[in-house]
Parts: sequence; C-alpha cells; structure tokens
Amino acid sequence: MGDRRGIEPVRYSTSGIAPAERHEAWSDRGWPSIAALFESTPIGPFSTSAENVYLDGIAVSYSTGTARLLERRPERIAADRIDILGVGLLLEGEMHGVAGTREFETRTGEILLFDIAQPITMTMSIARSIQMAIPRPLAEAELGPVAELHGLVIGRDEAALLHTHLNKLSEALHLIPAGDAPRLARTLLDLLVVAVHASAGSKRRTPELALGMAARAREEIHANLESPSLSVASLCRRLKVSRSTLHRLFDKEGGVQTYIRNCRLNAARIALLDAENEERIGAIAERLGFSDAAHLSRLFRARFGETPSQCRAGRKG
Repeated sequence: MGDRRGIEPVRYSTSGIAPAERHEAWSDRGWPSIAALFESTPIGPFSTSAENVYLDGIAVSYSTGTARLLERRPERIAADRIDILGVGLLLEGEMHGVAGTREFETRTGEILLFDIAQPITMTMSIARSIQMAIPRPLAEAELGPVAELHGLVIGRDEAALLHTHLNKLSEALHLIPAGDAPRLARTLLDLLVVAVHASAGSKRRTPELALGMAARAREEIHANLESPSLSVASLCRRLKVSRSTLHRLFDKEGGVQTYIRNCRLNAARIALLDAENEERIGAIAERLGFSDAAHLSRLFRARFGETPSQCRAGRKG
C-alpha cells in the first residue's frame, strides 16, 4: 500500500508582515512561487495568500491577492531558465495583457495558458485564482509545442470540468493518500488536454469571417487609440460593417464602446505605472481621448478601485 497520509498543502500569507514590507517579502520568494517568475508592481496596497501543492512534478497553487502588474522580460527568462507551461484559472477577477504578440483578456471561470520561456505582460485585478505549473516535456507530450499555446484563453464552458475538479480537489486533499499524487497529476493533465481540445473545436465552429473581422476591428482600435476620431462610426466606415455587426463582435466585452474605453484606461494605467513617464494626468487624459482629468479619474476609479494620482503614488512608493 502507498503512503496513507493525506496530501498537505504548503501555506503562505503576508498577513503577519508589515504592510510596507509585504510586497518585497513576497517578491523574494523563490520558485515555485509565482513571485519567482515575474517582475511585479502592486496596484494599491498589497497582500496575498496561497496554498501550494506538489503532485508528481506538477505544482498547483490556490491563491488570493490584490491587484498587480506582472511582467516576464527576456533578461529574466535568460537568467532563471525555468521551463514550464503556466496555467492560470480565474475563480474571481480578470487578467489582461500581451503574451508575445498575442493580446488576451481572461475573466472569471476562464483559463490563460502561457509559455514561461516567452515574454508576457499582464495586469491582474484583485483576484482568486488557481495556477498550475507543468514541466515542458510533460506538457508537450500531451499538447504539442507549448510555444503555440502562449496567450491562449480557454472559455468558461470549455474550462468547466477542470475548474470543478480543481475546486473539489482543494477540499479533499487531506483525505487523499500522498501515494496517489501521481494519479491526481495524471487526471489534472488529462482534464487540461480535454479543455484545450474543446476550445480548439469551439474556435473551429466560429465563422472564419467573424474571427477575421474581430481581429481587424481590434487592430484598428489599438492603432488609433490616441486618435480623437476613433469612434463606432469611424470603425464601421473603415471595416465596411454595420453598427449591429460591430457590436456583436464585442458582445463579450460589453460592446465596442466599452472595449475602447477599457483599452484607453489600460493604456492610462500603463503610463502611470511607468517610472520614467512624468506626463501630467491631464495630458494623459487628453492624449487618450478623455474629456479632462476629472473624466479620466472617475472612470479609472470605477475600473481599478483607485484614482490615477493614487496609482502613480503607489508606483513611486
């Protein structure tokens, strides 16, 4: 018989650390903490907690944390040589960013896949999430080249089986003999493969024309984000589509106007978090199409829970 002891997670929390020291303490943690993978910039006061489990080479982390900007740059990739497929499942919150050249947005219930050997920048809201780290040889044996999965988002429906299993697993770990860890790892990998295949099938069922039009619309928006002429009407003219068609392409984002506004707010936050950017908040607002600094501040606070001034002050702190 195998080891009859239950599988015990390794717990970590910043709750007992002085608020001013929490982020540094978290950042100094080594692999397999997510802190070891990214350069991190807190967005507002920082705190986090996690339970980590190791299952036959696969690391699983159940975590809760405040908002932050995470970046994995070429110099860090070259220095640490960590080689995994990262899997991020959101239980609450959202993530958005750029993986290589692929833009992504991930919402509650969805999965983000990323190749840790490639650059990625993402902003995570206050969130509860589950992360998995799968060694590249193991992932590629089942899923093919990990590089091609970088920035892939798996929808809520396709992720449901893995989502449910991971949730239940956290409740039952103490009942599962440690000797069964390889079986658990095998099941998690199988469910991930099922989710990736289901996602690919779902995308094949999406009309190719709609996919191409959505990509063109996003390209137009990002290319003209600072243009005062960017509007629904101008997009319809450039893409030669009706307003109703354009809005359907952005249903998941709450409509095209919401998508444009959120892209501009994201761009404003990136500017505010840039240590070398001393541009006035009013100038950022004008550059990105907001009527004035007060207009930007109101929308910024509603989306990110802090004002532009607080965001910039937190960066400097």
